[in-house]
Amino acid sequence: MQHAQPTPPHLTSVVKKVVAAASEPPVDPRGLADDEPLNGERLHINSLTLISLLVQIEEETGIALSDELFVGKSFATVTDITAIVEQSSEAAA
Repeated sequence: MQHAQPTPPHLTSVVKKVVAAASEPPVDPRGLADDEPLNGERLHINSLTLISLLVQIEEETGIALSDELFVGKSFATVTDITAIVEQSSEAAA
């Protein structure tokens, strides 16, 4: 099944929703800034959680996240994750 490519604002909201739900404890995604640290005062995302939330983002957006985009990258903020999703979306277009 082919999915329509979401617009970047939609990508940001999907990423925030998934990240907020994956945090321990979960937080309200509406209060997250784009530059919110993944492991800071509000969010508590560890490396194992990061892998599962990336899979969930793929499922929710229909965008396959290319392994090559992860080489040499670190993920410290919501924006870091959103950028990878956007790059994968553009590569698929």
